[in-house]
Amino acid sequence: MDKRIYLNESGMKKLREIFKVSHVTVWKALTYKTESALAEKIRYTALSKLGGTPSRWFPDCETTHEEMERTMTQRWGERVKLIVYKDTGDVAVFIDGKKEREEKNMMMRDFLELQKEVELKAMTL
Repeated sequence: MDKRIYLNESGMKKLREIFKVSHVTVWKALTYKTESALAEKIRYTALSKLGGTPSRWFPDCETTHEEMERTMTQRWGERVKLIVYKDTGDVAVFIDGKKEREEKNMMMRDFLELQKEVELKAMTL
């Protein structure tokens, strides 16, 4: 199955209006034919604000626990990972090997929100 985000016509129209782009630009972003910052923003908006549904192209989150390092690592594909440092409660988010975000001493409810954000970001890449 090809990677894509399904969105109804009213949602696609809204994306065209928000980003002031053509139907083709939206279609290429939602079908992953275009890889750009604008395409990522279009995909993120479709998924987070307009009810877009991703095809099940994306692997489930893989979780591992490293006992010696006292960490938990979650991976969404090869590009996105989240590391929880169990001793401190700190959390780091990596995209393409680069640390994109770090949070200190996270509470569980905040972690769950961050986890959702990271998964959504992984779907847009």
